[in-house]
Amino acid sequence: MWDPFKYAITRNKLVYSEENFLMIGNTRWHWASKVKKDWKYFHTSPNPIEFKDKDYSQLTWASVGPIPENIKLCPSKKIILDNVPLNNLPSNLGIDRALSSWSAFKKQSFLKSKEQDLIVIDAGTILSVTKISNKGKFIGGQLISGFSLQLSSMSNRAMNLETPIVKKIPTETFQYETHNAMIRGSMNALIGLILKLFEETKLPIWMCGGDAPIILNELKNTNIDINHSPNLVLEGMIDVYKKINSI
Repeated sequence: MWDPFKYAITRNKLVYSEENFLMIGNTRWHWASKVKKDWKYFHTSPNPIEFKDKDYSQLTWASVGPIPENIKLCPSKKIILDNVPLNNLPSNLGIDRALSSWSAFKKQSFLKSKEQDLIVIDAGTILSVTKISNKGKFIGGQLISGFSLQLSSMSNRAMNLETPIVKKIPTETFQYETHNAMIRGSMNALIGLILKLFEETKLPIWMCGGDAPIILNELKNTNIDINHSPNLVLEGMIDVYKKINSI
């Protein structure tokens, strides 16, 4: 595993990471480390045991998930909603949605579609949809349980259902086996939402999140052109950090 607290091995030399970022999510932790001019992005389980004795105090960080008591993060290095240079952000908006939206807005400003509004989809524990205007104004969005959360919710609330182990997404619309019916139905809920959004808006869509690859695979035979940018949140955090420290 990459160790953001120590170094990278580059051309047989030990090179210490210069900048490190951590986004504490609900089910995963997301990391970015800079060595020289390159950024390395990776993801771990929450509070990874490999880092249990490390010094977290120098990390730039943000959080939407619980922060374990055993790690000591520096409050002054926390990225908060007020740091994100988008307009009209609700005070209770998740910092991950704000950062991914800022990152997508910046990326689109360099494209031919820069005059259009945009939609940002983060397919994580919760699949979030956020609409940002071409002027950088938060318009609104939608939230729906993510793929894994849909499956676990069914098993938690229905006595005879168990959370299925997903090895592949079944393709047939009507499934014979119950576990496959759960998988197909949960995926269709997400795909249906995205298809409806595109049908109504025809706006550029940017997507990140752990479930993005399987969703994109389901959409590959549609006419929806989605910009898959897996590190939108961390890239947004890095950009906001640079803006804060350039003042």
